[in-house]
Amino acid sequence: MNTYTVAIFAAFIIFIAVGVFMSRSVRNKADYFVSGRSAGVLLIVGTLVASYLSTVAMMGEAGFSYEGFPWLILLIAPLAQGGYLLGVFLFGRYLRRAATLTVPEFFGRRYDSRRIQGVAGLMVLVGIGLYLVAVTRGITLVLAGVTGLDETVLLLIVWVAFTLFTIVSGSKGVIVTDTIMFFLFMIAGAGGLLLIIGAAGGFTDVVTTMASDEQWRNGLLWHGAVGPDAAVSSPWEAFLYFFLYGIVWMFVVAVSPWQSSRYMMARTGHVAIRSGTVAMVVIIAFYVLLVFGSYAVNLINPAIEPTETVFIWAAQNVLPSWLGVLAVAGVMAAGLSSASTFLSLVGFSAVQDVVPWVSKRTATDEQDVRGLKESRLAMLAIGFVVLVITYIASPTVLSIGYMAASFFAAAWGIVAIASTQSRRMTERGAFYGMILGGGTVLILEGLATFGGIDLPTALNPVLVSMVASVIGILLGNATSAPSAKGLAFLDSVSSPSPEDRDPAEIRRTKAYLAVSAVAMIAIMGGLTWLYVIPMESVV
Repeated sequence: MNTYTVAIFAAFIIFIAVGVFMSRSVRNKADYFVSGRSAGVLLIVGTLVASYLSTVAMMGEAGFSYEGFPWLILLIAPLAQGGYLLGVFLFGRYLRRAATLTVPEFFGRRYDSRRIQGVAGLMVLVGIGLYLVAVTRGITLVLAGVTGLDETVLLLIVWVAFTLFTIVSGSKGVIVTDTIMFFLFMIAGAGGLLLIIGAAGGFTDVVTTMASDEQWRNGLLWHGAVGPDAAVSSPWEAFLYFFLYGIVWMFVVAVSPWQSSRYMMARTGHVAIRSGTVAMVVIIAFYVLLVFGSYAVNLINPAIEPTETVFIWAAQNVLPSWLGVLAVAGVMAAGLSSASTFLSLVGFSAVQDVVPWVSKRTATDEQDVRGLKESRLAMLAIGFVVLVITYIASPTVLSIGYMAASFFAAAWGIVAIASTQSRRMTERGAFYGMILGGGTVLILEGLATFGGIDLPTALNPVLVSMVASVIGILLGNATSAPSAKGLAFLDSVSSPSPEDRDPAEIRRTKAYLAVSAVAMIAIMGGLTWLYVIPMESVV
């Protein structure tokens, strides 16, 4: 058994131990679902970053960059991470004020509708279930590459680890392990990528060397190494990829349950805003290293298969052994923390949103203790379904993850923002928007991802589905009136709390925003110095 295998299984043991320890502080549903609504900036940033930087990023997007499309992934990042500002100001802080236990419950109270809450809850089960499949598959691929053990056995081990952890600890454990992962991954991941770039010659030399070689030059252009046999065939298709998935991930970051629900754990609305701005800067900076570090590996080994394992290969073959071990453990930690986040969300939503709707009974309140047992049983049942689907699924980690992202962007993106910003939104409009948007994207993405059908540009699943969502909203609003109770709820969450109006807190939040703006300018300046100037010297 090699050092990497020992480190990974040690991480599993620590992961479960943290869950058992944190379970001691879980006393009711509020503790289990939203960590008692007491988390500060560090914990919220940790869980935002951890739930975003899953194996979809470290395997799927790293592999896509290695294949010759680093700029496509990087160009998506500013649009996507802008979703933190969009989301926290137009949706997240309203969730925090509402003091609900789940995002679907917020929709239910906003429209005074059990139907909306139940349907949104079903969407959490479907959409996050898909994402959980992608993450679980990614973790299994990492383990298989490192240990050489049978994938079926490893899949079962992975499933037992994150399922046991999540069932025991709930959000109390998830938010702590997310933050541990955040520090581990920022140190090992970012440090490892810097050393990988250094091993390939250093950032400037990598750019000039690859720009001087016809084999690699196109990969450094904004559209990437397009071609008839490539993942992206033309600059026009590259533009659509960047634009559409940039919009998709912007809405995902803004309103998806695995991101927006993190604000429900924040101690105050100001903590939510500060956390969103910090997470935005951290992730964009990390993506600069991720995409160029992954592409630079071509200068060391241009024949890694499958390409999704590029970071793992580099960790084992390029980095110093101690840092390689940390980097591989970091990928595993990222995957496990994301998996626990997703499993907890589907379990919470099943008990709080779906079962009460189907059984026509009222969900228990947040002080309920018996509801913990139901949540844990729901997680076990749903987790088993995910295990089966992961075993039989064949698409890549990236394609499954992007399918789940597209689902929430289409079903919830416009509806969620309109729910807090428009008094004209009706229950029927929200319902039609969710159903038409989510249903259309599942059909079209399912045909493309699982059916192998190459859809024409005019039938791009994201574009068509978001148009369908808008049509549903307009039809629903035109044939119904807003609920008086729903509008009263909107008024209640639109009013700042006393702590939100505190001048000292406002000044502190403005300082966070100012520092974040300076950091973004510094990132842009660094890219100009390290990329634009060397490229111009060659081209």
